[in-house]
Amino acid sequence: MKALLEISALALAVINGLMLLRSYMRDRPVLKPSAVHPEVYQWWFRLPEGEFQGHKTRRYGFLLYIGIANKGLRKVQLERWRLKIRSARYRKIELKPMSIPEPSWENEAFTKHYPVLGQKGLMFGGDTMVDAGCSISGMAYYIYECFGDKSFDPLIVSDTIRGFFEVNDVFGKKEKCKINFNLKELEYIQTIFKDIEKIGVA
Repeated sequence: MKALLEISALALAVINGLMLLRSYMRDRPVLKPSAVHPEVYQWWFRLPEGEFQGHKTRRYGFLLYIGIANKGLRKVQLERWRLKIRSARYRKIELKPMSIPEPSWENEAFTKHYPVLGQKGLMFGGDTMVDAGCSISGMAYYIYECFGDKSFDPLIVSDTIRGFFEVNDVFGKKEKCKINFNLKELEYIQTIFKDIEKIGVA
């Protein structure tokens, strides 16, 4: 009788665990990052040269506008987001976002302000919690700096640099999307992001 009760308890525990797992898999958050207006935004540009241990460095800026939707049934907190590109010799490069002021674009009629992903500013709260069935969006800025052989430069094909934006939630789940960065002159970027060339300079 005791053995039967133990087997029954074990069977109930297994069934309960399977039901909990099914519930979690059904209701889990599902993040889907994507470029916002990829034909308009998503730029790379050359920054002024820098210096590292007596060497002149080549500096590249990457400014993207990204949206992150949660297509699951539970809200989730974002933990980090990275940009991954490749060098001219196909070496993987992982870049961390830079802290930046909110960019803005002005014309005679109005001023458009842009949020920065995960960063509180004057106009936006910088939320990183994505509710079920909702999305957040913002700009993110990355810098790549190298020196020496040209093979360390980013891989550029027809003035385009391909990258992958990767976001992690607090549970460790990763999602990514492809980003094609189009070449823009630094002077144009400065019209919406004043003094961008000074970011990350010691």
